[in-house]
Amino acid sequence: MTNDHYLILSYFVCATLSVVLGTLAYLFFRHPFAALATATSQNRLRSALKRLFPLGLVFPAVLGFVSVSYISCNRTSYEEIVQSRAYLFSKNQEQFSSILLSIVTAVLVWDVVIIFVLKYVQNRARRPAE
Repeated sequence: MTNDHYLILSYFVCATLSVVLGTLAYLFFRHPFAALATATSQNRLRSALKRLFPLGLVFPAVLGFVSVSYISCNRTSYEEIVQSRAYLFSKNQEQFSSILLSIVTAVLVWDVVIIFVLKYVQNRARRPAE
């Protein structure tokens, strides 16, 4: 397999991997998040949270994948990029790392959203009926 073929194949494998890992994260957190979203008394908020949650995990994973550039200070042309398989492999590792970091960041952001939603629900429950 030439380095050209390796670059193309590894790029599509990493792209697919980003979507799969984002989807797996969504499937893992789907039921606990749905249980927390149902705690809200407003149907619009509950619906918006449930619709945005899958996108909020898969989209950051894909963004993590595309955030890695093959062009660097000493490699500016396609020929220079595909010269070394070790360089291509290191870029694949960087893409994988960036995908995982983006998923972890997305989960942490959703944790903050959940905290705010639960605080909102708690404040509404404490308010006397008007």
